[in-house]
Parts: sequence; C-alpha cells; structure tokens
Amino acid sequence: MYDVVLLATDGSTPASRALDRAVSLAVETGATLHVLSVVDAADLDLFADTDPGAVDDLLREAAETAVDDAVERATAAGVEVDRAVRVGVPHREICAYADEAAADVIVIGTHGRAGLSRALLGSVAARIVRTSAVPVLVVPPT
Repeated sequence: MYDVVLLATDGSTPASRALDRAVSLAVETGATLHVLSVVDAADLDLFADTDPGAVDDLLREAAETAVDDAVERATAAGVEVDRAVRVGVPHREICAYADEAAADVIVIGTHGRAGLSRALLGSVAARIVRTSAVPVLVVPPT
C-alpha cells in the first residue's frame, strides 16, 4: 500500500506520537520512512538583532536532533530510513519534499490548538492538508 512514508517532525511531543504512527505504517507495509524537519525561515528573522549565524546554527541543530531521534527510533524498529533537514516555509518544504521523494503519505503531529491561538499561530498541519498532492495523516496530541 505504501512504499514511502514521510514523517514531518519538529521534535515535539505531538511529533513523537506521529513518529510512532509513521513507524507502525512503515513496518506494516515495508515502506521506507523519510524523516524531515524544516527550520522555519521566519524564525530566523525573529532574531535579527542577534548573530544570524549563531541563531541559524541553533535552529539547525534542533532540527538535526529531532531527525536524529526519529531515525534512531525507526531504525530500532527495523525500518529503512532516509533523513533530511531543510530551511524555508514548513508546509511548502514538506509538500515539495513529498513530491521529490514520491511519498505515498505524509504523517504529521498536531498540537491541537483551537480558536484564537490557532488563528494567530497558524497550523502547519492544516496548511499541508490543504496543499498536499498526497494523503496526509494528522496525528492528534492525545
């Protein structure tokens, strides 16, 4: 059913729940799991008064750690894994990577925000659902 499962992760608790689901899918179907973390380019702009190189390094390191943790867990389950870290607009980068990797499904966790906090902070998961060319499995926080 699936040959390529794409997990988008930021290392958060909801992303960890999505990882569990993505690994299960990969094990059940024999799929390769692609683990992707995107450094939000807008976050780099928030720290304009700070050394941009230091901020970039810090955010990339956090993304690399999120990917490394996911790869370690997936590998321990016997899943073949590819990894990637990108910089850009998260939903755009995730959808572009899904196209490039010929993903059959994107798995992503959601923080479960509603109301004003969702409107102000936006939802990467919701944007992916609206713009993805492949099915998206959104894993709730609980």
